Amino acid sequence: MTREEFEAMLKDFEVQVKKRLPSMINTYLANRGNREYEASWKHLLDTLQRQRKELLKNVSKVARHEQKIKYFNTIYNMDSQLRSMEHKDAYQQHLKFRHRRTEAPLVYDIGLGPEEGGLLNAEDDSLLLKTREKVSSNRDMKISIAGKTAKGKALWSIKDVSGSVETGVKITDATDEFLKEIKSKLKDEA
Repeated sequence: MTREEFEAMLKDFEVQVKKRLPSMINTYLANRGNREYEASWKHLLDTLQRQRKELLKNVSKVARHEQKIKYFNTIYNMDSQLRSMEHKDAYQQHLKFRHRRTEAPLVYDIGLGPEEGGLLNAEDDSLLLKTREKVSSNRDMKISIAGKTAKGKALWSIKDVSGSVETGVKITDATDEFLKEIKSKLKDEA
């Protein structure tokens, strides 16, 4: 392989990684289970891996210093995008969970005394609460809604643009009555 051939192949590889890979990741994630999209996703990955191996085989033989830097930067970019695919699913679930379905009053206590807050959403063993202040992660919380109580741990806390704070809580200990009350609050709003 000559330097010019290496340069042309590297340029094609870089375009595939910078332009085609991000859109294919989004398309693949949005259309999982569709054989046509999965086949084109697999084809793109196979093509990129073949190009990567061929370039690696020749990088030390014919590449100039700038080409080597461009090659390794493109590899890093590709690997980063593929790793981030896993995080996109979690982020989409997080955004879906933050979508407000209710606004029920509740009382929470992080060890500093009871504070008034609100239930914004619930799913399985997770709650989304409106709190007065940010709560540090792994902080134990006591939550009461309509006289029913539960214990939980704060997972995250985010202050939004309006100044209110949303706190994600994982329930660690709850009575059946508490869980029924949460479900009834969600049904009332739905």
